[in-house]
Amino acid sequence: MLFLTLISLFGFILTIQTSDLQKYVDLIDLNNDGKLFKDEIFIFLNKFYEEIQDPISITSSGSMKIQENILYNIIKRYNRNSSADYLILSDFENLFVDLYSLQNQKPTFLFNGLEPEQVHLSYTHDIYTEMYISFVTREKPSSNLRPIIKYCDKQCIAIGDTTTYNVDDWHYWIHFIYIKGLEPGAEYNYKLGFIDSDNITIKHLFSNEKWTFKTMPPVERQQKEIVYIYGDMGTIMPLGFEVMKSIIKDFNRDKNEQPNYVVHVGDIAYAGTGHAEEVQTIWDLFMNQIAPISSQIPYMTATGNHEKYYNYTSYKTRFFMPSKTNPTSFETDGNFFFSLETNFVQWIFLSTEHDYSNGSSQRTFLENILQQYERKWQNKERPWLILVGHRPMYSSDQATDSGRLQQELEPLIIKYGVDLAVWGHMHCYERTTPVKYNNFTDRDHFSSDGKIYQHNATNFNQTSPIHLTIGTAGAWIHENWIPTPEWSQTRYQKYGFGKLYIHNTTHLEFKSILSNRTASDEEDYFMIIRQF
Repeated sequence: MLFLTLISLFGFILTIQTSDLQKYVDLIDLNNDGKLFKDEIFIFLNKFYEEIQDPISITSSGSMKIQENILYNIIKRYNRNSSADYLILSDFENLFVDLYSLQNQKPTFLFNGLEPEQVHLSYTHDIYTEMYISFVTREKPSSNLRPIIKYCDKQCIAIGDTTTYNVDDWHYWIHFIYIKGLEPGAEYNYKLGFIDSDNITIKHLFSNEKWTFKTMPPVERQQKEIVYIYGDMGTIMPLGFEVMKSIIKDFNRDKNEQPNYVVHVGDIAYAGTGHAEEVQTIWDLFMNQIAPISSQIPYMTATGNHEKYYNYTSYKTRFFMPSKTNPTSFETDGNFFFSLETNFVQWIFLSTEHDYSNGSSQRTFLENILQQYERKWQNKERPWLILVGHRPMYSSDQATDSGRLQQELEPLIIKYGVDLAVWGHMHCYERTTPVKYNNFTDRDHFSSDGKIYQHNATNFNQTSPIHLTIGTAGAWIHENWIPTPEWSQTRYQKYGFGKLYIHNTTHLEFKSILSNRTASDEEDYFMIIRQF
């Protein structure tokens, strides 16, 4: 009886509330009949991609066949009525229930008032004793309330601030908190809420059994670092939602294999419509979509072209990267370019959407970080050097625009010995051989099957970078290949994500994971081994 009552209440709430999902359906539903047919979905997906430069290639037989298969699979996979050739609102509602059930959380389209949603952790420059957290509420707290996080056995509290922005008549509130004084390698359960101006009286407090985070352990206690890495996700349509479900399943499968953090290499929510407008409902859906992961491990981001709307206002306000929360003197532009030093990796996050030419602030930042890396080698510190950006420096996708990156930045990444460069933008997967200036290099140290790059470089600049494009996390696939260059080792157009294992300073391993793998699909794998 109680179960039936809860089901009835659930249905009643859905009928009285205009949810984000309903707004999303309305964007696609051209004839306003509540049914989303294949042609409507096709129009919706294509209008979000403003950089289609060659309509002939997009409508080529190969590309059209891929798109037809995607649309067929979307309707088949999401539809709870097997006889229907369309989708309806309840199909999307069921998707969110399924997604959150993987984490024992409630579906996000029922959030109201001051209840936290869109919970998002991120690293500061101090990965051992600090953490940053943000969340959203649908109501504005009264002026005497400030957001808090309550954590640790001693009931520790950190107090933050509140902000918002005005795009697309968005009227929710973002709360952000800087947490300091944590223990290295410690796991914390936490609650979120609001405290009165006396900094004593807690007026609202919300908990979730899955709300935990863990600081990075000191290097002597670190067995390995594991990272989810991907780009170009988006939300429900076409398959960003499905890829995130695969990530959550992977995260829950084995606690010992859970990543320490996520790296998303740009094109995040796809809230822009391909013109001047950006739909904030899509941002809200996306942030709730990733929350089962981003509420537990830091979710680090690079900027893509689809974040550009209204001068990147949504991205700048919703995300809190180290260059925004505690910037160095060279990190001068908010969330757009920054470094992140972990136990085994020197990460460099670049914005391919901003000026990186000689003399620009981003170029100055990059050169400074690379010079620091050179000094680390001289001092016998040898972290992996991984560069992250959105538009790829190497791609055999017909629509690539890699020339300027190669001209401006490739000499630097070769000079300073970047081990791995990770990109998105092209909605495909592609891994290169070791490559310099469009030439397959270091052949003697690259295995014949293309799986292992083993070298004995004794200096930082004696290696050749491997480039990885992984724009496969859910965005609309409409790619066409050029004939395979010599430097292109592996390439495919299937949805999925990457998992990077940094075992120590000598062994780095990467696995691609397909979201709906069939018996004939082969996932990619490679390892870089450095012998000092």
